[in-house]
Amino acid sequence: MEPRDYTWIFAVGVVSSICDSFGIGANDVANSFASSVSSGSLTLAQACIVACFTEFLGAFLLGSSTSETIKGGILSVERFVDRPELLMLGMLCALIGSAAWVLFACKKGMPVSTTHSIIGAIIGVGIAAFGGGAIQWGYSGVAKIITSWFVSP
Repeated sequence: MEPRDYTWIFAVGVVSSICDSFGIGANDVANSFASSVSSGSLTLAQACIVACFTEFLGAFLLGSSTSETIKGGILSVERFVDRPELLMLGMLCALIGSAAWVLFACKKGMPVSTTHSIIGAIIGVGIAAFGGGAIQWGYSGVAKIITSWFVSP
């Protein structure tokens, strides 16, 4: 494996991550600020400015445990040690799938969960690459994530 052989995956991944971030941000801002903007408490410009700071600070200060769970709590990256290109391609496919679904659903005005989208995509990668047994279905993995969807407001 030559590292330059997979530069295209990195480039497409950067573009896909920007699209996914746009969709996630648009969805989060719409959910958080729709009432404030529609009631006239905030203008659209004010809501966007506040959202820039709150979205960034929330991800920066509180996002590490979520990232850890997504990174290793669903599908162990150790399974890809001998095949890192499969990990790169699988995560690229998960990212493209998540971004496409979130952007499509937002465009159509459909309710969508950005977390469901990426979790489902990673589960799909694990099943496609290694079968259903590769997914950590128990409370240390997927069950913990699903529980949080019901417990959190």
